[in-house]
Amino acid sequence: MRIGVRLGTRDIHAALLDGDRIVTAAGASLDEGAGPRPREVADRLLRRLADRAASAVASVTWDVSAVLESALTRAAAPEEDRPAGRAPSWPPGRRPVAALRLVPRPPAVAGAGCHPAALIRSLVAWRGTARGGHDLFGTELAAPDLTAALRCADAVAAAGIGTVAITATGATACPDHEVGAAAALLERDPRLRLCLSHETGGLGLLEREATTVINAALLDPAESVIAHCEESTATLPGAPACWFATGDGGRVSARRLCWLPVLGLAATAAAALIAAARQSGTADALVVLAQSGTVTVGQVRDGLPHVEADLPGTGGVRVSAPQPVLTTAPARSAGVNLPGARSRQTADVIAPLDDSGRRTAEELAEQAGRQAVLLRPQADLAAAGAAGTEPGAWLDLLVPVGVGETLEGVQAQAEHRALALVAAHGAEPGTATVVRSSATAVGYLRIYRIQIRAGSGPRVEGRPRTGEPRRAEDGR
Repeated sequence: MRIGVRLGTRDIHAALLDGDRIVTAAGASLDEGAGPRPREVADRLLRRLADRAASAVASVTWDVSAVLESALTRAAAPEEDRPAGRAPSWPPGRRPVAALRLVPRPPAVAGAGCHPAALIRSLVAWRGTARGGHDLFGTELAAPDLTAALRCADAVAAAGIGTVAITATGATACPDHEVGAAAALLERDPRLRLCLSHETGGLGLLEREATTVINAALLDPAESVIAHCEESTATLPGAPACWFATGDGGRVSARRLCWLPVLGLAATAAAALIAAARQSGTADALVVLAQSGTVTVGQVRDGLPHVEADLPGTGGVRVSAPQPVLTTAPARSAGVNLPGARSRQTADVIAPLDDSGRRTAEELAEQAGRQAVLLRPQADLAAAGAAGTEPGAWLDLLVPVGVGETLEGVQAQAEHRALALVAAHGAEPGTATVVRSSATAVGYLRIYRIQIRAGSGPRVEGRPRTGEPRRAEDGR
């Protein structure tokens, strides 16, 4: 028995599942001003579902993406500024961070190194640049200027900032300069919290920097929200495991999400796609999610949402963390048509995300006829999908193929690394599998962009997922 929870800023929804079957579901409001605190509401909701379970609840998986996204747009309210007797604001606001960029040639004009995205600029309270960086082969382009990095540490301390996002050119090929700058900053001020861009991966400097800055800004709110979720889970009998849904359709531990909260963004859409496909009895589907005013289309392949990196996320900012590939369009009361993306291997599934989307979903199903399945979910789709998530891993690497090496051998090493990560994230022994493995040539160089996606499943229930065959794609 598993419980999935979608934790929002104003409401909370939970579903109790036995395998893929929804046993019961419940929801509640989180109106902090008039009622109990979110933690108390969550405690009561979980106990209500656990009382209906025929056996002990094995795990509780939380989707906290709505809380994290809301925290990005809110400034943190100091404790002393809150009215007496009022509960802390929900969700907790993020705090500004510092951004340090390591590049071979720092800009000569002040302010020229700012990020083009308005959201990232709003999150960064101080920005600095130091010399350093590598090329795509991992060759050093410029010796690291640790003296400049230390000056940055002094400026960060003077500004009262406790978190720094460090991004270096070519860090995915060689992270040495990021690691060296981090060690220098910590030696100067051990209290600093540092986020390094190579930890999340990705190719573009701006995409990696955006991901790292967002991750750094979410450390405080994520720590608070995750603590709430762990405490609520601990109130249930049997000590169920506490997991958190991620944007790639997988789940991670509280410890990993505390360090990489950016992985929790976009989890709602991923979980909803998973639930829509499973509740309709298919592992491969084109899913149309209807909501008030909009329809969102995504794909599920082998039971997992189709995801990619470098997609626009919160605020339209491109991030390197994987998230579902979605198409969103306005829903009109008349003339709404299904996208013409069907194939013989794909079943169309139409489902409302909430009560406001039921009418739109019914209209779409009527137009599609027997070619589509209209799903009338018995529980919140994201909550039900979160309960069914399993540990996964995503690697996005730039790898040179040297003399005496083969692309197949290098790719196989990356696959083994991804499978090891799945096992480390808590997968049942023997259930990890490679879902996607691709190698794309970068220009005419012997460098390949290798993307590996690995997943897992329950030890007994459910059919095993079949991974896509390994392939090498010519990106020229």
